Amino acid sequence: MIEATAQWSVLTVDSMTEPKYAKSWRQVNDQVFVELETGQPSLGLLVTCGVPGAATGQEAGLPLQLTVADPGLAVEQRQSLLSTFARTLVDELGCTGDPVVPARLLR
Repeated sequence: MIEATAQWSVLTVDSMTEPKYAKSWRQVNDQVFVELETGQPSLGLLVTCGVPGAATGQEAGLPLQLTVADPGLAVEQRQSLLSTFARTLVDELGCTGDPVVPARLLR
């Protein structure tokens, strides 16, 4: 069973440079970070998503966090699903700053 979640994150873009997060989160571009949870059948993504009318800096201080989990899917399948999910949500929410979520999240 596929489980997909989206929420405003307690993590900030600046926290991605802290040692405890830098070990597991990888920067994809200026607006996207990806986390592969070792030993877990899930893949996480953090994307700067400014909400129209929100305070300046909201997108970095309160980014959108998405996760896709399914033990029956290979990492490549979770990556594709998460990327599509994120791009769709960014579009539907009308995120300011035009965040770019690439199709390939992991290198």
